Amino acid sequence: MTIDYAGALIPDLEAGFIAMQEVDPARAAVPLLAAGKIYVDHDFHGASSLQRMPFYRDFLAPLGIGHYALLPVAGDTEYLPVMSIQREAGRRTFTPRELQLMQAVQPHLRNALSLRQQFRHQRAESLILKSTLDSLSFPLLACSPQGRVVTGNTAGQRWLRTPGCPLSDNAIPVPATLRRLLEQACGRDTAEPTSGSLMLADDDILVTLPLCAHGGVHWHDALALVAIQGPRWRKPPPGTLLRAMFGLTPAEIRLVHHLMRHDEPLPAVAEQLRLSLNTVRTQLRAIFQKTHTRRQSDLIRLVGQLALLRSDACP
Repeated sequence: MTIDYAGALIPDLEAGFIAMQEVDPARAAVPLLAAGKIYVDHDFHGASSLQRMPFYRDFLAPLGIGHYALLPVAGDTEYLPVMSIQREAGRRTFTPRELQLMQAVQPHLRNALSLRQQFRHQRAESLILKSTLDSLSFPLLACSPQGRVVTGNTAGQRWLRTPGCPLSDNAIPVPATLRRLLEQACGRDTAEPTSGSLMLADDDILVTLPLCAHGGVHWHDALALVAIQGPRWRKPPPGTLLRAMFGLTPAEIRLVHHLMRHDEPLPAVAEQLRLSLNTVRTQLRAIFQKTHTRRQSDLIRLVGQLALLRSDACP
């Protein structure tokens, strides 16, 4: 099969199609399509009666289309996606062998539709995430262990263009010290991915963090999150950084802020926050998992590296 063109209908054809949809005899076959069966107009209505129908006489015939079949792709609560296979006027109807081939195509079309829907959802999530990251005034990038930048916010893209940036295209390969930090954040030679920091020019601090570490992913395929902190970067609103970088909930952010300000045992923390001890422990376990830390000292060190105690503190 050779595809010469794929895309939207030309305007005049689309307008005609919309106008004729209400009289399309295939609407009567919706239950058949919903059951996953192929609709062939000649078999469903009879060849002689089709030629008297306005849909065929006034719409399809001028386009040179004699009859068609509809192949259901997948069911949905709101609409029924189908594939239309059309045959030129004057040619024979669809053969049993051709219908078998259409049925063989069905599962592949369903997979394609499922992938398309997943892609649309992921694209929407990506746009939401990018909007959130762009609200941060400091550079934030996702990098490979070798220092290749996969994505980043607007401030990060601007930082990459500054002279002497260690992650710019001109800096490949990246400095050995930074390369080691990126590899450690991706889990190379460590039981778990670890964070780290590096002093840069202009009093900037480069912080590396594990990004979306999943079990079974080789360190070479993992990504590291790189954040740039320093006096020249405007401090984000309270809670923004913890929410954007780690996906912490407001309750979890509140607990982190409390732990940063008060060196207390968990029962005292629970009493101060007016929560049960089990709730505090559950929130802390979730924080450890999201920030890739194991204990409170690791969490406090990580937050300190990001200067969150000053820039993200509660008012």
